Amino acid sequence: MSFLSLRRLPIRVRLILLAAVLLLAIIGSSLFTRSELSEALRSEDEANRIAEIINIAHEVRADFNSLRYWQADLSVSLLTLAETRAGQARTRLGERLDKLALHRPVEAAAIRQEIEQFDTLASQAVEAYTDDQRVIGNTHFAEARRHGISVEEKLAALQADLGTQAAAARANILLQFERAANFASLLSIVAVIVGTALTIVILGSILKPLGEIVTAVRGLTAGDADVVVPPAGADELGRVSEALQLLKEGQQERERLTREAEHQRKTLVDAIESIAEGFTLYGPDERLIITNQRFRDMHPAHGGLVAGKSTFRDVIEAGGRHVVAFDEPFEAWIAARLTSHDHSATRVTPFRDGRWMQISERRTHEGGFTVVYVDITELRRRQEELELARDEAQRATQVKSEFLANMSHELRTPLNAIIGYAQILQEDAEDTGQNDFLPDLRKIESAGNHLLGLINGILDLSKIEAGRMEVYKERFDVPALVGDVAALIRPLAAKNGNAFVVECPDDIGSIETDVTKVKQALLNLLSNACKFTEKGTVTLAVTRQGTHAGRQLALTVTDTGIGMNEEQLGRLFQAFSQADSSTSRKFGGTGLGLAISRSFAQMLGGDLTVESRPGAGSRFTLTLPDPEEAAASTDAAEEGGASAKPDPSDRPAVLVVDDDEASMNIIGSHLKRDGYRVLYASGGEQALEMARKHRPAAITLDILMPQMDGWSVLVALKSDPDLAETPVVIVSISNERALGFTLGAAAMLTKPVDRGELSDFIARLTGGREEGTVLVVEDDAATRLLMQRTVERLGRSVALTENGRQGMDWLAANPPPIAILLDLQMPEMNGFEFLSALREQEKWNRVPVLVVTAKHLSNAERELLGARATQIIGKGGAHVELTQALRDVLFARSPKAAGT
Repeated sequence: MSFLSLRRLPIRVRLILLAAVLLLAIIGSSLFTRSELSEALRSEDEANRIAEIINIAHEVRADFNSLRYWQADLSVSLLTLAETRAGQARTRLGERLDKLALHRPVEAAAIRQEIEQFDTLASQAVEAYTDDQRVIGNTHFAEARRHGISVEEKLAALQADLGTQAAAARANILLQFERAANFASLLSIVAVIVGTALTIVILGSILKPLGEIVTAVRGLTAGDADVVVPPAGADELGRVSEALQLLKEGQQERERLTREAEHQRKTLVDAIESIAEGFTLYGPDERLIITNQRFRDMHPAHGGLVAGKSTFRDVIEAGGRHVVAFDEPFEAWIAARLTSHDHSATRVTPFRDGRWMQISERRTHEGGFTVVYVDITELRRRQEELELARDEAQRATQVKSEFLANMSHELRTPLNAIIGYAQILQEDAEDTGQNDFLPDLRKIESAGNHLLGLINGILDLSKIEAGRMEVYKERFDVPALVGDVAALIRPLAAKNGNAFVVECPDDIGSIETDVTKVKQALLNLLSNACKFTEKGTVTLAVTRQGTHAGRQLALTVTDTGIGMNEEQLGRLFQAFSQADSSTSRKFGGTGLGLAISRSFAQMLGGDLTVESRPGAGSRFTLTLPDPEEAAASTDAAEEGGASAKPDPSDRPAVLVVDDDEASMNIIGSHLKRDGYRVLYASGGEQALEMARKHRPAAITLDILMPQMDGWSVLVALKSDPDLAETPVVIVSISNERALGFTLGAAAMLTKPVDRGELSDFIARLTGGREEGTVLVVEDDAATRLLMQRTVERLGRSVALTENGRQGMDWLAANPPPIAILLDLQMPEMNGFEFLSALREQEKWNRVPVLVVTAKHLSNAERELLGARATQIIGKGGAHVELTQALRDVLFARSPKAAGT
């Protein structure tokens, strides 16, 4: 192997090759020696095995001789001892033959056969001698002797064969040891010769190129660029040569790069000088490296600063003395400026000459930083103009919002009177049987409510656009909200022949959000679905989606109506826009509802989405966030209620017993208007069962009924200790007053019943009427008269005042009223001021106050009223809601209610 061929191999490979050759020689010698020694050990094992067989053969011969001796002795002496010893020898001989059979089964079998024949004939000879048959005994013994000789011959032949095998095994062992020693010596000599030769060759392949490399390194170190570098190769020295060549080329490249860097530096300086902004560059030690002409023009006082010597502090101090405008002391300004300099930032600084400068500092990768100065004086002027325009726009928006709020109040106040009087007239028409007026009166009420809805929609949209719509969150029961909405929507669905389906699990739980906005959005979606669907199905489905912080409540409204195409869907949520003009002409509407509903959904952290196809109906999904970790909030007042709103379930119950359904409904309607909970029974048995179950405050009883008449029911009631004290008012065409009073009736009324008379009797019997006056504090005359009519229809006296100051004067001159109806927006003393003054007096502190207002309340105002007022009623609620609220309050203050 030549030097050149070895140079192709790495040095480590060459050394490994040398070690491998020597190692292979050692391993070969070891393996051969091991093989020979293993063979010798096997030969030794064989010799030992043969020796063991020889010993067994000797023992067999000895035991056979013993057996033969004792058999011969027995034949002569006939002693028991000889027989015993012969038996022992026979046993040992059997054991020795078993061992021999393990190694030489053929010979052992032949010997065993001869011994058994010998033993048999010898035993027969002994028996013949015992019988004194000496001739027969001698004959048997002679035959046994012949077999004994055969045994001796076979044992002798076996021992001779075993001896021959043992001698051969010993000779083989000696031969194997000698051969192993000779081969090991020869292999060691060859390994030494080959290893020496390889060592000389490998060292030569390393030392020669190493010398050439040392020479090249000395030349490069001395700066000789023309030094000859050894050629590169595949081994380590070749890679060193390659590195030296790269070092040589690197020295040449550095010289070239130095020239290029100088050229680039000059180019960079030219580029920095051409920048329109002022520019400075500082090194890691915060010393000034370079500035451009623009910076020097902006800061004439900095002309004395020298690049490479002046520091950032020097630049700041020069600017503070001559350029920058500031109000604080000089040293304090310097300290603040140096502190803010520690982080990359952009700041706007005024100059003394009226200019505004934007100063941006950025750190470089090597620890220095740049400072860029941009003159933003013109930009600042434009920004101020834009801010002025923005402020003017905000003032215009504020004026518009205030105008809309005032207009909505001015419009809703007379609308409240229109709607309220329409409701009163409907009740009067129903009471007097003038049913021909009802359709027209309902149209008046419907038109008023429609106009009220438009006003509310415009006001809501204005507040949303101005960003002033507030969210009032509270936790409420979802199934209860769905039930309220469903009760309002079912008549609207039936109007177009639609089936209305509600899918809301009873265990859906509660959610914390703005209940008023959710309800308004749902009503908008469902009313649209009913309006655009005829003889189809409208479905409201409520589900929960997601888990933990990502939980949502999904309220999905699906209809089978006309549907929409992609173009119509694109403008669906735009204010004052409907799907198309034909939709508006056919179905009416302003297009505000969906825009407001989506805005409400997004304000509450959710969204309103839609899926639709023409002719296949639409699906609107209102999603609201409801994370599980949200703690259940304390009970808060709803849009129509405050902290002390009475529970309607606490009202007295009246059981109406009559077999005639029409008569029963008339009496029940009268009682419901008076605020009672009404229970119905169409027969005597049912009446008794319901009386025992519900314990009503009073019972109205018809006399002429099938199966069980009214007299029997009256007797049964008065016989029951638990019901005997329940007042019973007989309402019948029968006029047997004496019998009725005798059986325990509290009053007797004849059909057709007079509503006022019925109300007076029931109120007196149930303790449901507290005597006193209701104070009305309202500045609008029409609304004030509407409130008066409402109170008087409930059988209470009323006092009218026009503002908070008159209300306080009336309170000071009269006993506390049983309730107060209060407007908020009034001259002299508004409703908030009136409430504050009212609650400061202990004697008026428990008087229930019903706030009746057209004002849109903020969260702060609602919380304030929630703590001081009993209930809040929007003026759009008109007569019906006001009547119900008054009944709740008056029943809560009734003597019987107070005593329970």
